[in-house]
Amino acid sequence: MTDKLNDKCGNGKSEEARPEDGRLHEAGVEESLGSLAEFAAMLLRNMESSGNLDGTDSFDTVFSQSKQETYFHQDVAKALGKLRERMTNIDDTSVIIYPGSSSDETLARVFGPGVIHVDPDEHAMDVMREKGYNVAEMTIEEYVSNMPEEGRADVVFSYNSGLVPQELLDKIPVGCYVIANNWHGSANSLGKNPRVTLVCAIDPESKSGEIINEEEAQAALGTTTTKSGNMDIDIDIEKNPNTLWLFEKNDESAAE
Repeated sequence: MTDKLNDKCGNGKSEEARPEDGRLHEAGVEESLGSLAEFAAMLLRNMESSGNLDGTDSFDTVFSQSKQETYFHQDVAKALGKLRERMTNIDDTSVIIYPGSSSDETLARVFGPGVIHVDPDEHAMDVMREKGYNVAEMTIEEYVSNMPEEGRADVVFSYNSGLVPQELLDKIPVGCYVIANNWHGSANSLGKNPRVTLVCAIDPESKSGEIINEEEAQAALGTTTTKSGNMDIDIDIEKNPNTLWLFEKNDESAAE
């Protein structure tokens, strides 16, 4: 591990970043990390977020984030492109809300200029603003509170950013799409919500790259039980955290 750390510090090459929950924004590694303790905390967050508990890829992630200003996920972009083909009436004028985006430009490079990056992180929003992206420097809760009833929204993207607020689901119009992965149980929560209907899913890491039909997508939701480290305690974790599920707002509320 020490040798790999030294190798990473010694070369100036930046690999493709995976932003997940860590957000290092300073140019230099020393300035970004500040101390070994800060590095260890960041490494742990990325290991937990990626599911890679041996830390191999997390070194790449942390050091890439420390050197890059924006992030792009090639595999996620390809998966999003295929999901977009299943969505109707989506074009460059569509309004797409991306809560907790940090400086991830993946969604905007697939869906175009209508993506609104919602995040309270001042530095991340400055970076995105300088690159010409639409930003809302605030929490998703603040953003929703300022939305009119049934405010204009065509897509909501929940990617490693926690659950989609019910208030947001209430305000988006019928027919609005919601794309979510399952790292924080977002897809699981949506799968139980009567206000949205599951359409399909796709695994960005799948070699086939094929769309998963509704029945198989439903079966891919849920949790699985595993042991927690050396404590021999059973814990429930979300199944298929990297898979992207596509939901659509239905008119269930009309019957209430």
